[in-house]
Amino acid sequence: MLKKIVQSSHRFLYELPILCLLITSFFATLMLLATKHDYDARKTQERNEKMVVITPSVGPELSQESVEMALVMFNIEVPPGAKTPTFDANLQDRGLTTLRGWGSELEVAVGPAAFESWGLLGSTLAHELEVHCKQSFALIRAMDILGMEGTQNAEREAYLHELSNARRFNLGEQEQANIKATMDFYYPESANSLSAQ
Repeated sequence: MLKKIVQSSHRFLYELPILCLLITSFFATLMLLATKHDYDARKTQERNEKMVVITPSVGPELSQESVEMALVMFNIEVPPGAKTPTFDANLQDRGLTTLRGWGSELEVAVGPAAFESWGLLGSTLAHELEVHCKQSFALIRAMDILGMEGTQNAEREAYLHELSNARRFNLGEQEQANIKATMDFYYPESANSLSAQ
């Protein structure tokens, strides 16, 4: 019996470095993905800060054409791996990004609530396309599993992107206050939050 215990402990000591290497590799990969995402977000932010669009005084009509016009108006690019956003008259939220399966293209839907103004429509599209479509859904899920608030941090990042681009989208004070209130209510900053202010 003692011989089996000794053999088991030797085997454990042999496999421990391999296990440590696998765990370290996993966390290193998570950190690299997060760093790349931060770099891409900073570059997009720098590009967008340089442009300000004068929006029409008449709000957008509820249509796919308005979605496509807002993409052009605010120079919002559909990133690789994502489909062109579509208007969804039944969507309750302003916007939603969905990944239907591993390897499929991201789908972005825009609901009627985003059509209060051209600025809010542009801001919603940027929230989904410039942030969520560039985030790693696998990384967010892994962070959620590890209790690191991946979804909460991802959403706060997208709302903060809207607020930091308020001038670009010509968002009024009330629109900015509503965005901030939504973020703080549904995704409050916590002690574990990794989002930057």
